[in-house]
Amino acid sequence: MHVEGELDMATAPRLEEALADEGFDQRLVIDLSRCTFLDSSAVRVLVASARDAEAATGSLSLVTPDPGLLRILQISGVATMLPVHATLEEAL
Repeated sequence: MHVEGELDMATAPRLEEALADEGFDQRLVIDLSRCTFLDSSAVRVLVASARDAEAATGSLSLVTPDPGLLRILQISGVATMLPVHATLEEAL
């Protein structure tokens, strides 16, 4: 799944819906390579999705080469819940 632009209060619900539609009983990769911004609502969606994937015995991982986004994921604790990769190739 690819995310482009800002992932914030206005767009995070669309990500949440898209993830729910995919289902968490499989291997999912969220590519944030073209994501320019994450706010706390996006972090909430990622944390909830990590829990849903774990409960469904699926897996979820993230891709971001952006050091700023990586820092947000580290500070929020998302990077301890989900594998974070620098490239899509690493995630696959």
